[in-house]
Amino acid sequence: MVRSLPRVPILLVLILLITAFVIPLPYVIIEPGDPQNTLGKVEKGSSKRLIEITGVKTFPTTGKLNLTSIYVSSPEAKILGFDVLTAWIDGEKSVQPREVFFPKGVSNKEVNQQNELDMRQSQEHAKVSALQYLGYKIPEKIVISTITKASPNKRILQNGDEIIKLNGVEVASAADFRKQLAAISVAKTPSDKMQLTILRKSEEKVFTVSTYKLPAKQKVLGLMVESKYHYPFTIKIGLKDVGGPSAGLMFSLGIIEKLRSENLTRGRNISGTGTIDAFGKIGPIGGIEEKLIGAARAGSKLFLAPALNCDDIHHIPKGLQVVAVETLAEAVTALKNQDLESLPACG
Repeated sequence: MVRSLPRVPILLVLILLITAFVIPLPYVIIEPGDPQNTLGKVEKGSSKRLIEITGVKTFPTTGKLNLTSIYVSSPEAKILGFDVLTAWIDGEKSVQPREVFFPKGVSNKEVNQQNELDMRQSQEHAKVSALQYLGYKIPEKIVISTITKASPNKRILQNGDEIIKLNGVEVASAADFRKQLAAISVAKTPSDKMQLTILRKSEEKVFTVSTYKLPAKQKVLGLMVESKYHYPFTIKIGLKDVGGPSAGLMFSLGIIEKLRSENLTRGRNISGTGTIDAFGKIGPIGGIEEKLIGAARAGSKLFLAPALNCDDIHHIPKGLQVVAVETLAEAVTALKNQDLESLPACG
């Protein structure tokens, strides 16, 4: 005997299915971007190079050092169940919670500002780490670049103020400033107020600044800071429509390749990704598998990846070798190495 299913449950299932494909979901879709050669031109038909160095001798290059990127759907995009399903089936796209890229309590404008700041900072760190690797000494200062509208300190601090001390302790770098702030926030008796010593128009000033809470309960000053450096010659990096810090490693390698007579690329098409700090340490990034796909599409056979991203890699495109690196020095060594099989691999 065949029993018919009750109509009400079937109707509910249909309603749920239809709802899932009509109501926007809190996700974003990530897909591979187009790699850009740091040794090449800013764009097709342009005479400008992506990395331009003047005031010092440079050397010709014969290969490619591609920075890789990802496309992320905007927070305003209506991502429906059908879009999520299509992305999963596609195999070259992934789906992530919206908060991974667009945190709650932070406006889209602030996210874009942070991405632009991260890109500028990655370019500065790339220059510094490359030049220090080559033996140059580069002095650093930490400057306020943006003060958010919600910041309780917007009336006393100014963009361009140079930060010298926090609670009387000298600040050595932007990373050191963030580290000191983090230590204060997790202290047994965390304070909402602290002393900030700044340099404004060559005059030293001390202000009492206050923190405020984001919806995620994180205490912040409402400041964006960046490092400013004094270079022995001019290095300009021209990159359009890309934000975030993940191109740092490839910028550094591009600078080194131009400033050394040694040919690291040897005519090869090489791609990679990774943040980099002023000391040449390589950090993890998001969208690693999409970046591998983009690199393979661009014809790369060798990919330099942050060692901390290795556990995130579950599929490597055929014909692409992924080498794990933790520092700029390791990345340069990997490019010099003639025996690629001996290099530490991801995947």
